[in-house]
Amino acid sequence: MAPNAATSRTPQPHPDEVAEFEAIWRGEAEGLSEADIRNRHARHTQILNSLRARTLRPGAVIATTLHKFPQQEQLAVDSVAALVRGDEEALATRGRSLLENRRVVRRRARDTAPHTEDSPTSHAR
Repeated sequence: MAPNAATSRTPQPHPDEVAEFEAIWRGEAEGLSEADIRNRHARHTQILNSLRARTLRPGAVIATTLHKFPQQEQLAVDSVAALVRGDEEALATRGRSLLENRRVVRRRARDTAPHTEDSPTSHAR
């Protein structure tokens, strides 16, 4: 454990970041909105149910040439179940747990940050 792990806090998001995440969540900005995540969750749940009912072959979900059939079934179910759990986490965090949304917010924060040019860089001389 890190020396100050018990006392260090998670950084609070900047108010602009919170507003940006909410705009994405409502579908007003680039990123995965609530509707996108709900559609994805419904699709992943349907695939998972089809795999469990054996109406969908594991080869439709994963590459199966490296595994025997019982392994194929289990790997396909496990991988789609992980997608369903990720969708549920994204819904619970209002999209903040999604790497795609965090990248969009970080890129916008970087693009809108003031650029300072106090001194020229060594290669610019």
